[in-house]
Amino acid sequence: MPVIKTTIPSGYPFEDRYGYARAVRVGPHIFVSGTTARTPHLEANAYVQMRAAIATVAVALSETGAELRHVVRTVVYAVDLADTDHIARAHQEAFGASRPASTLVQVAGLTPVSALVEIEVTAFVHD
Repeated sequence: MPVIKTTIPSGYPFEDRYGYARAVRVGPHIFVSGTTARTPHLEANAYVQMRAAIATVAVALSETGAELRHVVRTVVYAVDLADTDHIARAHQEAFGASRPASTLVQVAGLTPVSALVEIEVTAFVHD
């Protein structure tokens, strides 16, 4: 049986220049690219930015037939680890019931430069 690859665009101008998609689904596996908040949330704190990024991830997942409950792994990139409590609160609100494997990494900066946090996820649709 052939495996079908489906790509979901982000609509972000950098996508074509860089050559990526917001999300890719291959069989039951879904990979969502690193996602940050967008205007107007980029002027807010890390909690608001993380919630906005997760909302964008949720939309991408829904376009592949998945939901946040299908997420099995998250990788979170933070500019300042002093924001960990804010980031963790937003992560727990979204994923507390499903408890995916997760990694938090501090980075020197993100794109756009006003972004404080970025999240990428892997999901598996098992039902």
